[in-house]
Amino acid sequence: MTIYPIITSRKIEDQLLKLHYEIEELEDELRSTQASERGLENGQPNHVANLQSNLQQKKFEKFELKLSISSGLAAALALANGRARAHTICAERLINLAHECEDLFEARGIRVKNRPGGIVHFRPGGKRSPHSQIGRSITTYVVMRRVSDGWRLVHAERDFCYVNQREFREITVQPAAHKDIIRHATRGFRG
Repeated sequence: MTIYPIITSRKIEDQLLKLHYEIEELEDELRSTQASERGLENGQPNHVANLQSNLQQKKFEKFELKLSISSGLAAALALANGRARAHTICAERLINLAHECEDLFEARGIRVKNRPGGIVHFRPGGKRSPHSQIGRSITTYVVMRRVSDGWRLVHAERDFCYVNQREFREITVQPAAHKDIIRHATRGFRG
């Protein structure tokens, strides 16, 4: 069984959100503790040190979690891109693309239960030039798949794009999702 790199995952995003709120709470508590200690000569240095330690630990956990996702993607994309960097897809851009596709599914009225199975083929556009120059750049062609809890990278390969060429994005959805799109588009009309 092939294991595909995770682009997005609901479980990991929930963990990141939980860590974000815990960090905010610790920062607020630390600020209020430090503000109350200014008026007192004998503060609680151990309490402040514990708060700072907990805050640094939570920030480190959040950083490690983000790194675990982006490192797997970066390795898969680096294998496809080689040394090319200018017009290729990086891990952050791929994550943003997955979120854009998820927003597009939402805007088209596809229910969450019908989203798994969607496939996205994507290649970025070529560099922009006001003059029609002839030339091509190395880029990345990726295929992503929507699974039950997020997006996975199925395929990444080196590709070429020409000057002023538009980006290529093709989305294939399951029949149930297609029915959702039609239902959403024809809402309020009678035939």
